[in-house]
Amino acid sequence: MTAIERARPAGLYASFSQAGGLLHSSGVVGRHEGKPITGVLAGPDDVARGEVAAVAAVGAILRAVEDEFGSLAAVSKVVTLTGYLQATADFTQHAAVMNAASAVLQRAFPDAPLPARTTIGVASLPGGGVVEVSMVLALASAG
Repeated sequence: MTAIERARPAGLYASFSQAGGLLHSSGVVGRHEGKPITGVLAGPDDVARGEVAAVAAVGAILRAVEDEFGSLAAVSKVVTLTGYLQATADFTQHAAVMNAASAVLQRAFPDAPLPARTTIGVASLPGGGVVEVSMVLALASAG
């Protein structure tokens, strides 16, 4: 994940909040070269851009975990994955976009079950981003 920049707060909030053995991430907009991947998902031709943004956002959260906890070994599994897609009302490919994010988690945690996932179409996202994700992760030290 060396090419992926870690998620950093853009305001008055933390990257993570720990509650017991769970680590809740803030939402992260997918970025490329430090700039949000922007736009609105309107049809099948937009799925690839959404996938790139979703993968970048998940990668940024995982990089932040590595930076804050030393490695991904600090996490036993991802419990939930939530995706927010800036999309038109008639866009129907939400699952296809977020499958790319789930695939990243499957590679990062090959022995863990896939997380529960929610994907929501929204009218806008910070910085005009096309995809924002957040996750709840179970810490390995919590059992």
